Amino acid sequence: MKSELLKKLKHGVLPVILLFISVTAVNAQRRSEDEMKKIQDAKVAIITNRLSLTAEQSTGFWPVYNEYSQKRRDIHRAQRKIINDKKAEGKTDEQVLGNLKEVQELKQRELDLEKEYQNRFLKVITANQVIELYKAEKTFNDMLLQRLKQRPEGSSN
Repeated sequence: MKSELLKKLKHGVLPVILLFISVTAVNAQRRSEDEMKKIQDAKVAIITNRLSLTAEQSTGFWPVYNEYSQKRRDIHRAQRKIINDKKAEGKTDEQVLGNLKEVQELKQRELDLEKEYQNRFLKVITANQVIELYKAEKTFNDMLLQRLKQRPEGSSN
C-alpha cells in the first residue's frame, strides 16, 4: 500500500508540485527583475534631470557612471556578506576583529573608488554637475528608502 502511494506521488502529484514551485520561482524572479528595471530607470531619470546633461556629456558620462555604480555595488555586496554571513556568535574576538578590519578595508576601497571616479567624471561633466550627481543619488536613495518603508510587510510591490 505504501509502495502504491509512493508511485502515485512520484508519477502524479510530485511532478505537479515541482512544476508549481518552478513556475512560482520564475515569476518571482521576473517580478524582481522588472522591479529592479523600474528602480534603475527612475534613478537614471532623476540623475539626468538634476545634471541637465548635454548630448555630448551624456555620451561620455553614462558609461563611466554605470561602471562606477557596478563597482560600488560590488563593494556594498561584499560588506553585507561579511556582516551577514560572519556573525559574531561563536567567534573569538580575534575573528570578529578580522571581520571588522575587512569591512574597514572595503569602506576604504569605496572611498578610493569615489576619488578615482570623481576625477573621471570631471573629464566629462563640470564640478557643479558632480555635486548635483551626489545630491541626486542621495535624493534617489532617500526616496527608495521611503518607498520601502511604506511597503506592506511581506509585499513584493
